[in-house]
Amino acid sequence: MYSIENFERPSVAADCVVFGIDSTEPDSPRSLKQRKLKILLVKRGEEPFLNHYSLAGGFLRKGETIEETAIRELKEEAGVYDPKIINIGVYSKAERDPRGWIISCAFLALTRTVTLSTAEESDAFEAYWFNFEYDNSDGEKITLSYNDDEIVIRYNDGLPEKNPLAFDHAKIIYDAFIRLRDEVTNHDIIFDLMPPLFAISDLQQPYEIITGKKTSPQNFRKKMASKIRETEFYDERKAHRTSRLYEKYES
Repeated sequence: MYSIENFERPSVAADCVVFGIDSTEPDSPRSLKQRKLKILLVKRGEEPFLNHYSLAGGFLRKGETIEETAIRELKEEAGVYDPKIINIGVYSKAERDPRGWIISCAFLALTRTVTLSTAEESDAFEAYWFNFEYDNSDGEKITLSYNDDEIVIRYNDGLPEKNPLAFDHAKIIYDAFIRLRDEVTNHDIIFDLMPPLFAISDLQQPYEIITGKKTSPQNFRKKMASKIRETEFYDERKAHRTSRLYEKYES
């Protein structure tokens, strides 16, 4: 007869790979805003990996689902509310956490906000939005940068050659980005990174950054024609240049 006392039990954690889009104002009034893909990292405030960067996350509490843990930790560690989350996998290697037998359920999370805050009771010291760049021109490489901090991770068959982050988070980040790229290419998840109203260029730049596929504005507009619809509104922040605003088409 089964008895729970006959089996050792691991701790279970949720780790979240959070992506967002940020905009920078152009140098020239005739230029478009530039958009960058961002990833959320926290600086750990305690051991193990004190002062190392890691993903936002934490341990499952009694009575929670693992999805509820992920959402709670994003709120506590970074002030991210109501993200779209997608389960990307379970990470269970015995040596993944020096504290003991800890299994992580990892999530891809998308948010439209780039405003961050960290609760006092969190084990994260502070949260940061790092620029995220993926390059496969000479092997696969992910570069994360924030001010003077730059983290370069090279991958071989999806595995990091070195792990400059806490735990196995470099591997989780790679898996999450590959899932994000697939979801953007084949589904409509790109709209979860968009505000309710957006210009075509607001949509095209992030799409090209994530998929690595560039196209003309005309072809991109045709590609998205069945997924978006015009509104009566315009982006008039630049008096000389107005752009029609669109919204996602809800069937």
